[in-house]
Amino acid sequence: MADSLIFFLNSFVTLFSVLDPFGAAAIFLALTQGDSAGRRQAQAMRAVRSSMIILLFFALAGEMIFSIFGISVQALMVAGGLILIHLAFKMLEGKSPSSKGSGPEREEAEFKDDIAIIPMAIPMLAGPAAITSVVVFANRASSGVEFFSLLLAIGAVLGITYQALKQSETIAALLGETGLRIMVRIMGLILISMGVEFVLSAVKIYFT
Repeated sequence: MADSLIFFLNSFVTLFSVLDPFGAAAIFLALTQGDSAGRRQAQAMRAVRSSMIILLFFALAGEMIFSIFGISVQALMVAGGLILIHLAFKMLEGKSPSSKGSGPEREEAEFKDDIAIIPMAIPMLAGPAAITSVVVFANRASSGVEFFSLLLAIGAVLGITYQALKQSETIAALLGETGLRIMVRIMGLILISMGVEFVLSAVKIYFT
């Protein structure tokens, strides 16, 4: 039971850091300026629902998909760790990982009526780092209970993300620019530790 709780906490903290609900809320607010509260809530629900489908799909079938392309779990763990470390360094510089969409994607989103799928769900929420993290944790789950813990972690993080998107105006006002930057740096420290742990675990497994 204790191992499952630790597995849940590891999964939850990593995914929370990668998805960065509060940073995503700030971008979501910028992309939905002028929208009514009802429309903003509908967009938030669609973005989170789409992200849930993507992450659950890769949790269930990600390992099989990567094996088809001949990618080993160890290689995936190293790649995932490097992605997390790369994002973490950006966060330590005060940049939100939610800004990982490209410039053209963000500019295009400003002129779209529906920003829920692109860029909010992909690549800002269910991006490469989130997908890789889910696949790695799914592979590391040693029992059905731990795998269920991963699914709970995905649901919990996305539930918080939905609330953050829905209350984006309130959160931005409460935290302010300084608060958001502090939050990003704290999450960056956690994320870089998780990324290093991914790489070290992969190297250990490979050589043993």
